[in-house]
Amino acid sequence: MHAGGQERVDSLDVRSSYLHGSTVTFGKLIKSHIGFSLKVIHH
Repeated sequence: MHAGGQERVDSLDVRSSYLHGSTVTFGKLIKSHIGFSLKVIHH
């Protein structure tokens, strides 16, 4: 029953990669928002 274990690993990989992608996207949004706020305050 090797296939069952492989499927479990694959689903975990997909979940972790999805979480990683979400974190990166969220980080970029926060960075751009902070940059925009700093520009407004600077002016």
